[in-house]
Amino acid sequence: MKKLAFINKDNRLGTIFPILLCVIMLMATFFAVNDQSEKHDTKRMSMYASYYGRPVMHTFYEKVGVGEDDLLQVWKEEWSKAGFDTIVLKLDDAKKHPYFKEMEAIVTPLFGRGYDAMCFYRWLAMAASGGGWMSDYDTFPTNFPMGEGINLPSGGQFTSFEDHVPCLLSGSKEEWTRVSRLLMDAVHRVEVEPKSDMHTFEVIKGDNNNGIDFRERSLNLREGFVYDKPRTVDCNAMMVGRAIHIAHRYTIHAFQKGLFPFQLEVNTVNEAFQRRAEATRVFMNDWREQCGGSTVKRRRNI
Repeated sequence: MKKLAFINKDNRLGTIFPILLCVIMLMATFFAVNDQSEKHDTKRMSMYASYYGRPVMHTFYEKVGVGEDDLLQVWKEEWSKAGFDTIVLKLDDAKKHPYFKEMEAIVTPLFGRGYDAMCFYRWLAMAASGGGWMSDYDTFPTNFPMGEGINLPSGGQFTSFEDHVPCLLSGSKEEWTRVSRLLMDAVHRVEVEPKSDMHTFEVIKGDNNNGIDFRERSLNLREGFVYDKPRTVDCNAMMVGRAIHIAHRYTIHAFQKGLFPFQLEVNTVNEAFQRRAEATRVFMNDWREQCGGSTVKRRRNI
């Protein structure tokens, strides 16, 4: 009887061991995939879809000075909730493009290696990474038409959704390279100071012969904290547009109008800037709760 019990114990171990091995292998695979997604070189299902078949939204984030890591985290969370996989591009991505040295020779004398220089390099980083969608990390999805997530608007023609403000852009790899070159050709024609990629993009728009689809901002983007009164979202306004841009200047407007989410807790605009990520998370949650639920649910109703 003792011998039989020993055999049964061995049999149980023989059954359990393969199961444990499978669990360990699955966990190893899971962490390996997650690690690759952070490196943003994971194999894709198609040019504009991730390995999991989700559309991809890029942003560019190269910390110069203090940075806004907390706002970048909100950006990742919101685009993920909307159904996207997110990729954060950096200067090293721009350096992969064969045009980088030429761009660097123009950008460095004008902007050095600071924030404004990085704003130009992001265009080339997108071209080097295969093109597709890019948004600023202070731009978040609302009623985004997911059919255009993988099938780019206008067959991949370069498209800007806030007029000449480059906060939400799409285009094929070739289009991102072409427009990067247009920027370099136009930057010396910018008359305002300090120059920026936004002002340069505006010059390109004024040329009227560039093949770029500049779309009306009022139909595509909402701006800032869209409250009727403190913490009460203007749901009618939020039904229009595919995304919301919570830029610094829109944060200033909200603070001046008494519509910043922490209005009673901040005394200056600089204090509001310091809490922009926290305020953005509050606003997006207010919008979901007050205006019909999640991004996905709202998309089905428009």
